[in-house]
Amino acid sequence: MTAVDEPRAAVADPGVAVAELAAAAEPGIAVGEAAAEGELASAAKLAAAGELPSAPGVAVAELAAAAEPGIAVGEAAAEGEFASAAEPATAAGGGASERKAATTAGKALPAPFLGLVLAMGLSSFGDAVWLIALSVTLVGTAGPALAGLVLALGSLPKVLTLLVGGAVADRTGPRRVLVTTDLIRAGAMLGGAAAVLVVGPELPLLAGLIVVMAVASAFFIPASDALRPNLLPPEHLVRGNAVYLAAVRGGQAAGGALGSWLAGLGGLVTVAVVNGVSFGISALAAGKTKTLGKPEPRERVKIRQLGTEIGEGCRYVARRPALRTAMIVTGLLELSGAGPINLGLVLLGGTQGAGWLLTAMTLGASLAFVVSVKWPPREKAGRLATCGLAAQVGCLALLASGSLAVGIAAFFTLGLVAGLTALVLVSLAQRWATPEMRGRVMSILALFTLAATPVGNLLIGVLTETIGVPLTMFAHAAVALVALALLVATPALGRAALTEEKKS
Repeated sequence: MTAVDEPRAAVADPGVAVAELAAAAEPGIAVGEAAAEGELASAAKLAAAGELPSAPGVAVAELAAAAEPGIAVGEAAAEGEFASAAEPATAAGGGASERKAATTAGKALPAPFLGLVLAMGLSSFGDAVWLIALSVTLVGTAGPALAGLVLALGSLPKVLTLLVGGAVADRTGPRRVLVTTDLIRAGAMLGGAAAVLVVGPELPLLAGLIVVMAVASAFFIPASDALRPNLLPPEHLVRGNAVYLAAVRGGQAAGGALGSWLAGLGGLVTVAVVNGVSFGISALAAGKTKTLGKPEPRERVKIRQLGTEIGEGCRYVARRPALRTAMIVTGLLELSGAGPINLGLVLLGGTQGAGWLLTAMTLGASLAFVVSVKWPPREKAGRLATCGLAAQVGCLALLASGSLAVGIAAFFTLGLVAGLTALVLVSLAQRWATPEMRGRVMSILALFTLAATPVGNLLIGVLTETIGVPLTMFAHAAVALVALALLVATPALGRAALTEEKKS
């Protein structure tokens, strides 16, 4: 379910159970992690790590042109609030908008954007391998218990600085933040490799690297989500998001599949160098991107004003009913699916059936990306999200049956509809946010996703022990039902469109 995913930064999220990492030798993804960043969390994490993220389509998950983005759900001129009637563009201007979207739908995405996509896929590969090598080294150096504590605490700086990252992206421009964070992470990886050669894999050194990478990812996630609309025509936003996330999670999956082999072949130092180089390539690709609208701001960050700017971002979201509901629905989407997907694999399928459930979920999530690229939701994006949430309610309820065959079908459908729903919600948040507020808006969305994942994992554990697996699945279906009710009760969201609106 995703995140907001943060794309690439999500895979570097160290808040993963060491037991899972040691057993599966595969990196976990928050987010999204991304995301999504996550990050709404990604299906690739599942595919590689055996720990399915809650929202394969999104990215705190870590998702309008630099000029004011057009969308069928308009903002009132005076208040900036979303109009309650979010139908596709009217006959006056909607027909031309829809014809334009239809004629440009098949065009290729901009070359600089595709270069960034390829670089992100490579860097995600490096991150996945790094997390495997780091986890194995920590377990061998400090033991499972202490290693787990270090990884868990290492994720806190990411959560604590995420809103700051969004404010900085709005102040200095998301592209500059992307380049800077990539260079910082490249330096940290290469410097860490040199330090390990000199002093060895000491716990304080590894803990310091974890903190640096976590803080850098907190700046990367909202900047990445805020930059993509600036690189793409409005009619290509959903396709671009889908291609971006597919590349990132493909890199994560490849890194998971080859991570143990590469870590064993070259050790932590070699893996850190590979990851550092991938960050350098990512920084180069981000620097070569070109925005389609007005240039990014060049203002300096004023530390004393960060709190005020973060507060402005929170008020901006709170005063816009459709945007506010999209945030809450995204969090509930993640919350309802995180536990059943991450821990439900074993609870519902056992040791042998978990693999089938994982495969079904991964195939469903992959199909969601294909569908989004080939037939991106436009005029009926809000209705697609509504249907997706309704299907998620049904899938979670079906998991209470205890049947493996039913579970496989439910997991496949869950991967498909969760991916599509999260992608729509993230794209709508990107389009609804004005360029000068988009970084802060996307950081709040990523925070909803990142917070929902650990809470969801804790919730399913407590409920399973208390009321049993079947009732626990019904409880998670009830959470998704609440999200569905909120979406239906917000017409501007339920009838939202992702088409370009003719400006008045």
